[in-house]
Amino acid sequence: MGIRDALPSIYLRPWPAATSGAVSGHKVSFRHTLQATINVFARHPLPVVVCAFACFAGAGIVGSLVYGVMIGEAVIRTGSHTTTTMRAYNTQMLVQALIGAFTVTLGRGALTWIAMQEEARAGQVSLGNALRAALRAWRPLVLSTVLYGGLITLGLLGLSAMLRELRLDISNTRSIRIGDFGNILNWTLIRAIGLLPPDPGSPFTDWLTSVRYNLARSMVGSYLGFDLSTVSRTASPGTIVVGLASIATLIVVDGLLCLRTAAIFSTPPTDRTWLLQAVRVSSSHFGRILIWRWSLRFAFVAFAVAALVLVPALHQVLVIAPTRQMLGTGYWPYHIAQSANGVSIALVNGALIAAGVIFEARMYRALAR
Repeated sequence: MGIRDALPSIYLRPWPAATSGAVSGHKVSFRHTLQATINVFARHPLPVVVCAFACFAGAGIVGSLVYGVMIGEAVIRTGSHTTTTMRAYNTQMLVQALIGAFTVTLGRGALTWIAMQEEARAGQVSLGNALRAALRAWRPLVLSTVLYGGLITLGLLGLSAMLRELRLDISNTRSIRIGDFGNILNWTLIRAIGLLPPDPGSPFTDWLTSVRYNLARSMVGSYLGFDLSTVSRTASPGTIVVGLASIATLIVVDGLLCLRTAAIFSTPPTDRTWLLQAVRVSSSHFGRILIWRWSLRFAFVAFAVAALVLVPALHQVLVIAPTRQMLGTGYWPYHIAQSANGVSIALVNGALIAAGVIFEARMYRALAR
């Protein structure tokens, strides 16, 4: 029995054939990987659901509630929320960043550990074991989060700089008017475009969201924003170069580092070559990984946009109207509607992030055989 046979299945390293193709008789396809992802949900529903909603959606839920409380307090105290909106939103992003910096990394590690387990070891999978495995691998998990999040953030900043000069920055569009079909279609298109770039993850996502929000609220930011009218769309050559380089950075970094967490749990705890292993497997199947990831991303975007359009409409019927009737007033409960909307979006995003993490782990298992 060699060293490889003595290692638990969770620490199996890729065979040398991982860089040349699939093992004979082993099916490697997008459909089989997607089916394996669904099987993980079916075999371990409790730990997966808890990680999805507690680790990925939890920060967004708490942040939305903080926002609602601050806006509600301002309305009760002054009769208006306009002077408190920006401070409340920035506080919400700060709360989400502080909580998400820990919970998102923990949840990514726990879900990856669950998805990397062999079917024969399904009985050993539990929420406690998954969390303990993530904590044992905490240092490389944090390093991978900082590396990926930092590079993706730099790419998004360069892309945003180019889009703002071209007046195509969608972060200026923040509201949807229920009942206005044209506005709903326009907002849906904008949200779809905004969801396409890779997500750097918390706390980077929260910081970027806060920066874009404050820029959109400023006078200059409102002018250099999103405008579909026939305005002059010119940008300096330097900005165009930076923007195109940023797009290339986003594609390459996302493709090469998407298997980083799975590589951490496929090597022994004392092995520090997880990054090299992740890059080696990704570069060997780079084209396939891009096709698979973007296929899944387009599906997620369609689902998320449908949910993001449906949620405000449901809030109008299920939250806002009953609250106004209960209060016996024509007052629009802005803080209640916004908090409920934020909680709903956090739940949708939590489910999609969990599915994406599991898919990455199953993709690693399929390609690194």
